[in-house]
Amino acid sequence: MNQRTGLNYELVSAWCGPVFLIAFVIFWGVLGQNLPNPAPSLTAVELADRYVENLEMIRLGFIISLITVVLYLPWTSLLSMQMERIEGPYTVLSKLQLLGGGLTVMVVSFSAMFWVVAGFRPEQSPEMIQMLTDVGWLCIDLQYACTTLQMFAAAFVGLSDTREVKLFPRWVCFLTIWCGISFIPASLTGVLKTGPFAWNGLLSYYIPYACWLGWYSIASYFMLKDVYRRKALVTEAPGA
Repeated sequence: MNQRTGLNYELVSAWCGPVFLIAFVIFWGVLGQNLPNPAPSLTAVELADRYVENLEMIRLGFIISLITVVLYLPWTSLLSMQMERIEGPYTVLSKLQLLGGGLTVMVVSFSAMFWVVAGFRPEQSPEMIQMLTDVGWLCIDLQYACTTLQMFAAAFVGLSDTREVKLFPRWVCFLTIWCGISFIPASLTGVLKTGPFAWNGLLSYYIPYACWLGWYSIASYFMLKDVYRRKALVTEAPGA
């Protein structure tokens, strides 16, 4: 594979970031009825009624989410490659970021799958729908550590970047660490059904999810900037 082709693949992978972000908000968030998301304090009957009233949108939202979530993978792969250029032969953090991104896809996918199953037979008992909803939310909230490690790895490599043109400014690296830490309150979703630490609460849902998507948006911008810069160097090179 020549350099131009490789850079084109990198560019496609970088643009998977913004596409994933838009698709996630629209399908997982809006159509999937997760903005706002269902409260864990709802009774089984109330929750079942919520599924029935929004059944088609919930099905469409989560089924498409299960397809578009894979866009996170090429983006993660590109970030690992960009990190490897900084690390040189010592690529432990690049590999950790790659594994964290892959596991993030699995966590998000499994949670959406549980909600698809909950809506597959809306005539089933409300208690079964409630259990599937609980499993989906606890799956995505309690397994945040793989995403936190992904973010920490990217931040630490960014802070060690001594090149003249850096992948991420230092402020982005420190913001990334803070955003990774913001998930910690979600640990309490396994025991609390009301308040800011419940899975629909400010500290366990709105702040950490906003931090994750905010970091993802900022990182995507600088990753795209890096690819376009290197493409321009190839175009300007003698004999190009």
